[in-house]
Amino acid sequence: MNETGAVTYDAPCRTLAAAIASRVYFHLEEPRQALRLALESGEYFSAGSGEGGSDVYGDKMMDAAIGEYVRVKRGHDADDNGASVDEAEEELDVKKLEKLVSDQFEKCYRDKRYESALGVAYESRELHRVREVLSKCLLGGDSILPVLNYAVQNAEGVDKKFRGEALQCVGDTIQQFLNGTTISSSEKRTACCLYVKTMQLLKNAKEVASTIEILLKGDEEGLLGLQLCFDLIDSGDRRFVDEVAKSLPSPQESEGSNDVNESSVRLSQAHRVLTSGFTSELHLSFLYKNSHSDPLVMSNLKKALEERSSGLGSRNSILHSASVCTHGYLNLGTTGDGFLRDNLDWMKKASNWYVLLVCTKAKFSATASMGVIHAGHTTEAMTLLEPYLPPSPPDDATAEHNVSTTGGYSEGGSLYALGLIHGSHVGSDSAKRIEASTFLRKHLRASHANEVISHGAALGVGLTSFGSGDLEVVNELKELLYTDSAVAGEAASMAIGMVLAGSGAGNASTDPSPEQELLAEIVAELRNYSRETHHEKIIRGIAICLALINFGQEENADATIEEMRGDRDPIIRYGAMYGLALAYCGTGSNKAVRILLHTAVSDVNDDVRMASVIGLALVLHKTPERVPELVRLLLESFNPHVRYASCMAVGIAMAGTGDAESVALLEPMLTDMTDYVRQGALMGTAMIYMQQSDTCNHRKIKSFREKLIGIVSDKHQSTLTKMGAILSTGMIDVGGRNCALSLGSKNGFTKMNSAAGLVLWLQHWHWYPMMHMLSLTVTPTCTIGLNKDFKYPKKFEIICDSKPSTFAYPKKLEEKKEEKKKHVETVTLSTTAKNKARLARKRAKEESGEGEGAMDVENKDEAKEEAKSESMDIDDGKDTAKAEEEPTEDKPKKKREPEPTSFRVSNPSRVTKAQADVCSFDLEQRYRPIRPEETPYGVIMLTDSTPGEDEDLGIVKTPAQEEEADPPEPFEWTPPGWTEPEASGTSESKEESIEVAAE
Repeated sequence: MNETGAVTYDAPCRTLAAAIASRVYFHLEEPRQALRLALESGEYFSAGSGEGGSDVYGDKMMDAAIGEYVRVKRGHDADDNGASVDEAEEELDVKKLEKLVSDQFEKCYRDKRYESALGVAYESRELHRVREVLSKCLLGGDSILPVLNYAVQNAEGVDKKFRGEALQCVGDTIQQFLNGTTISSSEKRTACCLYVKTMQLLKNAKEVASTIEILLKGDEEGLLGLQLCFDLIDSGDRRFVDEVAKSLPSPQESEGSNDVNESSVRLSQAHRVLTSGFTSELHLSFLYKNSHSDPLVMSNLKKALEERSSGLGSRNSILHSASVCTHGYLNLGTTGDGFLRDNLDWMKKASNWYVLLVCTKAKFSATASMGVIHAGHTTEAMTLLEPYLPPSPPDDATAEHNVSTTGGYSEGGSLYALGLIHGSHVGSDSAKRIEASTFLRKHLRASHANEVISHGAALGVGLTSFGSGDLEVVNELKELLYTDSAVAGEAASMAIGMVLAGSGAGNASTDPSPEQELLAEIVAELRNYSRETHHEKIIRGIAICLALINFGQEENADATIEEMRGDRDPIIRYGAMYGLALAYCGTGSNKAVRILLHTAVSDVNDDVRMASVIGLALVLHKTPERVPELVRLLLESFNPHVRYASCMAVGIAMAGTGDAESVALLEPMLTDMTDYVRQGALMGTAMIYMQQSDTCNHRKIKSFREKLIGIVSDKHQSTLTKMGAILSTGMIDVGGRNCALSLGSKNGFTKMNSAAGLVLWLQHWHWYPMMHMLSLTVTPTCTIGLNKDFKYPKKFEIICDSKPSTFAYPKKLEEKKEEKKKHVETVTLSTTAKNKARLARKRAKEESGEGEGAMDVENKDEAKEEAKSESMDIDDGKDTAKAEEEPTEDKPKKKREPEPTSFRVSNPSRVTKAQADVCSFDLEQRYRPIRPEETPYGVIMLTDSTPGEDEDLGIVKTPAQEEEADPPEPFEWTPPGWTEPEASGTSESKEESIEVAAE
């Protein structure tokens, strides 16, 4: 006791009491209180093993310590999980906590568990810890590449500002690693690829161009440089690709020695990939040659619609327009427009306008579908659309150009189609895209009097200038917007969003450039105009425009999105949900998911709730398996809009997977009471079944295809349900069964054009011409191996460790043949024949006048004959029975050979993403990939192990370059059964043979 009489305890006693109390709180499941006392227990507390050892208490305390450390370092309020600390609880000793975590870092270094240490450094947002971990790993002499790869992959889970700083540290470490002298060629190759990916995440185009330029000067490294160019195109960022191409030197600058000439060739090839549209040519050639589009699908659809077309009016017009869109989906990018050309009379049924809740242009949409079919076919775009394009306005701005205020549906649709052809692929030719944009801008300026042509021109300009951030184009579109035309204004505002996609214009910036300030003013004008106009279509267009601008901006867009979320106008809140989804697209942000789910159950507007649910698929597209679990309860919502959106979210997230659980989740929605919910369930299921074989999901895919046909033919189904079935028919076999909906690249980047195209396509709920935006979202799933000359070796193959039927094309429909009715002869019974014969003999005897005696004899003779015949019949029956009893020789049955468990994929060929996971390279063959550790998917640069031998190569050709087969030589045809006449004759006998010459 002390002088005052209070009881005091010495230090050893206090630490022991703290250790005991900590254990008590641990068993009471109070980890924070247990940790607080554990930090006071001194030597009685030891951290857990961290490797799943038997010290459960120590491991739990270490987890709690790291969680508290992260909370302290991030300022107590940066926890994405929303965890809060009770203010009544005592604070921890921060110094002791930091010491404990520092000791754990040292333990990770000793145990060479650098990934664990790096994860804690990322979570606590400590940049010096990131540098420390990477330097320790680099100096430790161990393989640093897995740690660097882990650092790059997990950087996407942190906020944008810290991510940039951390990735810069990773880039510096890779540079130090590359400057080392003891690295192998494979390590150098992997490090270069990782460095380019890091710099691309940092949007550092100059560093990417510098690395590619260095690689292009080597031999095998040159092929690696070309491979990186293809990967840049695959990432889907057109603006970044253009910046890299500008930073690369032009081929004309390299002259001199042979080495320099070789480098010049490689540079020209790199520019061909980046800016000259070679990737688009590859995909176009593949889709054209390997199209498995089934012509009977459209024939049966047309027949079913014609049977139900009488007396339907606008309903038939809706289904007709949906059928035209479906034809575009089926032949997307294949240039296969034979059905339209063969059925021009049916195509002419498209009316100018039809009305169902919203107005839409059927003839406009029908012409625009040509752009979907010929997507990427830039060389022949003007020739294909020439019959539909409006007259070109004069070059002189002062000259008069009269535009009719009415009509123009085909003309406007053709301008839209021109934009789809050039804007559907990131890898299209830059020069031709700029040329098309100039042509469309000329029509845009001259067609303000006609809202239909202006509508098509605006969408075309937006597509051809996608992501460019061109201020002049934005101003021209703004002029059209201010004409206050509902139709043209909506297209103009959406086009502005396409031009400024991903720019973040209008968001807060620390050091904005003059151009950024001008763009910020334009965005502010758009927000003000949305409050002034009375056209809902324009307001919706501006809302989608703001959403597209904030693509990939993450927390930089929080202020803008929060302002839109609090707006009284539900259309602006609708745009805020898509803006939030695009801003955090692919990040899996818990904050974004929490806001979207809260809005889905709390907002008073149905459209806002629908957009928030669909936004979940965008945010979580890199972890798609989470979406079905999140929306499972929403599928049972009382609100049909939420149920529809849940179906679409599951379909978008699980597109092309054939996932049985997701299909089972949507199956009850196929019989929902609301027609548009059934429509969403059909479309969502069709997305899941994209590129799946007939064996998928225990062959249930076949019954789903039959269900689609049955719904179209069923007179009791509503128009919206039939529309969903028709569109699903095209989506399930999109692109000749060689394309799939995909928001990400093979390197993990989110494709801006695909994500933006998906949001635009979803606007077909309000405006049907947006259906054609699906061409931006789908991607060809192919593997194409190329040699150094950009030709594909036909002997290069890939091993697929799966049964061929698992990834085979679905079987095409077979045309039902009408059986001709055959004349069946009447069977005459034996007794009837005998009676007829007996009656005939009696008549003959009566006519001859013979007496009764003769008749009696005759009767006796007939009785004997009948008895004989009856006995013969009995004998015949016995013989037949005996014959049946005799054993017959069994015919040898063909044994069904078991299906092989693996097969080889030729070059080029379709390889789906699911198939790529079970594919591998055969490194024993002549042609080998430059990166053998990568997944065999997409464009692959190949090395030749025996360059002196003859090669069997294929040349990449666009459909316009494909040559027709030569006609056969003249020949003599002899009819079957023809015998040569005797040589007596005349010259006439020699002329009996027919000579046929192919024209």
